[in-house]
Amino acid sequence: MNQPLSWALVVATYQREQILPQCLQLAIAQTRPPAEVIVVDASANWEQTRAQVMAEIAITAPHIRWEYVQAKQRGLPLQRNQGIDLATADILFLIDDDSLLYPDCAEQIMAIYEADPQGMVQGVQASLAEALPSAVMVSDTTKPAGWQWGKALPVSAKLVNFVWKHIFLMNNEVTCIPYAGDFPSYQVPPALQAMDANPVRLFHGCRMTYRREVIAAERFEALLLYYALNEDMDASYRVSLHGMLLEAGRAKLCHFQSNSGRLSRYLVTVLSSLNQAVFVQRYSQDRTRDRRRFYILNTRRILAEFCKDCLSRRWSFPQLRGVLTSFRYAPIIFQLSDAELATWYPQFQQTFVETGKPPTRKALRLAKAGV
Repeated sequence: MNQPLSWALVVATYQREQILPQCLQLAIAQTRPPAEVIVVDASANWEQTRAQVMAEIAITAPHIRWEYVQAKQRGLPLQRNQGIDLATADILFLIDDDSLLYPDCAEQIMAIYEADPQGMVQGVQASLAEALPSAVMVSDTTKPAGWQWGKALPVSAKLVNFVWKHIFLMNNEVTCIPYAGDFPSYQVPPALQAMDANPVRLFHGCRMTYRREVIAAERFEALLLYYALNEDMDASYRVSLHGMLLEAGRAKLCHFQSNSGRLSRYLVTVLSSLNQAVFVQRYSQDRTRDRRRFYILNTRRILAEFCKDCLSRRWSFPQLRGVLTSFRYAPIIFQLSDAELATWYPQFQQTFVETGKPPTRKALRLAKAGV
């Protein structure tokens, strides 16, 4: 018989004191509990939250190894990488701090990994559930949603999906630029198909799990700071080049989508686009091809973000302005070497997030020159 695998919960958190304890409690109450719980906290009051977690939650699970540490640097990918370095379990659950596991979620996911002793499967994500796990109460608030046009108009689900994916570009397979030219294709073994394990091309960051060795080798993109848009898309695509990504249909998780600690829509839109430019510059096997893809995608996003702003009555057009702003800075990213990008892009993000405005071209030239 195959040796059972161990799993660790690895959570990067920032200003989510209300929802984080619920995430941790549901994890340790799994029908198959974790061997480790690792929290990397970038909040200013991290010690207070740590004391609460250790006194009220960790004490109830002494069989679990707990690591609750301060982030070396704020940033979702950086914090996730720090947690990966602290983990020793075979499988890492890299879910969000507002992701709430159904009781048997881990059991269902681990069964898939253990049914694959050859290691063909490198990642498994949970399925999203709209309802909270039974008897769970959350005191936090969710982020405000835009206009739900599919619910407001009498249209077919097929039309809703088409518009959502191809007009609004609300699908990471459409917005991903595959660095190897295309997405890899794998044949799912019959034994895994019978477990309701279905192939996917990319993962959603709130519900990811990976074999520790592969995500420790690939890691999350360290140049992305703060609310690091598309870091899940980038990491999962690079992992998919090593083996299959599956979604476990029987493993359920509710993503609460807390409104705490989020950036403005304008900043989010700019950074989501420029992060994509960084991925192309860092990982593309054909930069000329993929830069062209980037500009085509961003041109399509002009219409998508304009429509979403209008439908949600955001008359300052933050998302449209965000895409247009990214057109100004993407050419700079495409001119930088890896060493220059490692200095320039973190400085760009820091200035942008702290001031709400992108740096001037003069400031960027000075930063590139190391002044």
